Amino acid sequence: MKLTVDRKANAAYIKISSRPVAKTVSVTDECVVDLDGKDRVVGIELLSISFLTDDFRLWLDLPGAADYLDKAPVTVRRWIREGRLPYYKPGKEYLFQKEDLDRFMEQSRHPAK
Repeated sequence: MKLTVDRKANAAYIKISSRPVAKTVSVTDECVVDLDGKDRVVGIELLSISFLTDDFRLWLDLPGAADYLDKAPVTVRRWIREGRLPYYKPGKEYLFQKEDLDRFMEQSRHPAK
């Protein structure tokens, strides 16, 4: 199972199986389910997820953080190496919290002249 979050689309996709999608069924205005040819769940898409962020911590991997900041992954790695960007590393993968990235950008703000 894999969770993918697309901040720009305000959506998340939970991939449960690698079987091909045969059809998509709308469950609610905020939830659609992909099914295979035998009506088994392949994945679940949640729309308008921004209202959920108060209920759980949103963790982003390095490509997700780079996408959220609209920067290249190499730039995010440089900021990590320079000690400028807070991160978590429970194993080999870098993880970031959205709130930390927002704070980092706010602290990098320069006032208008």
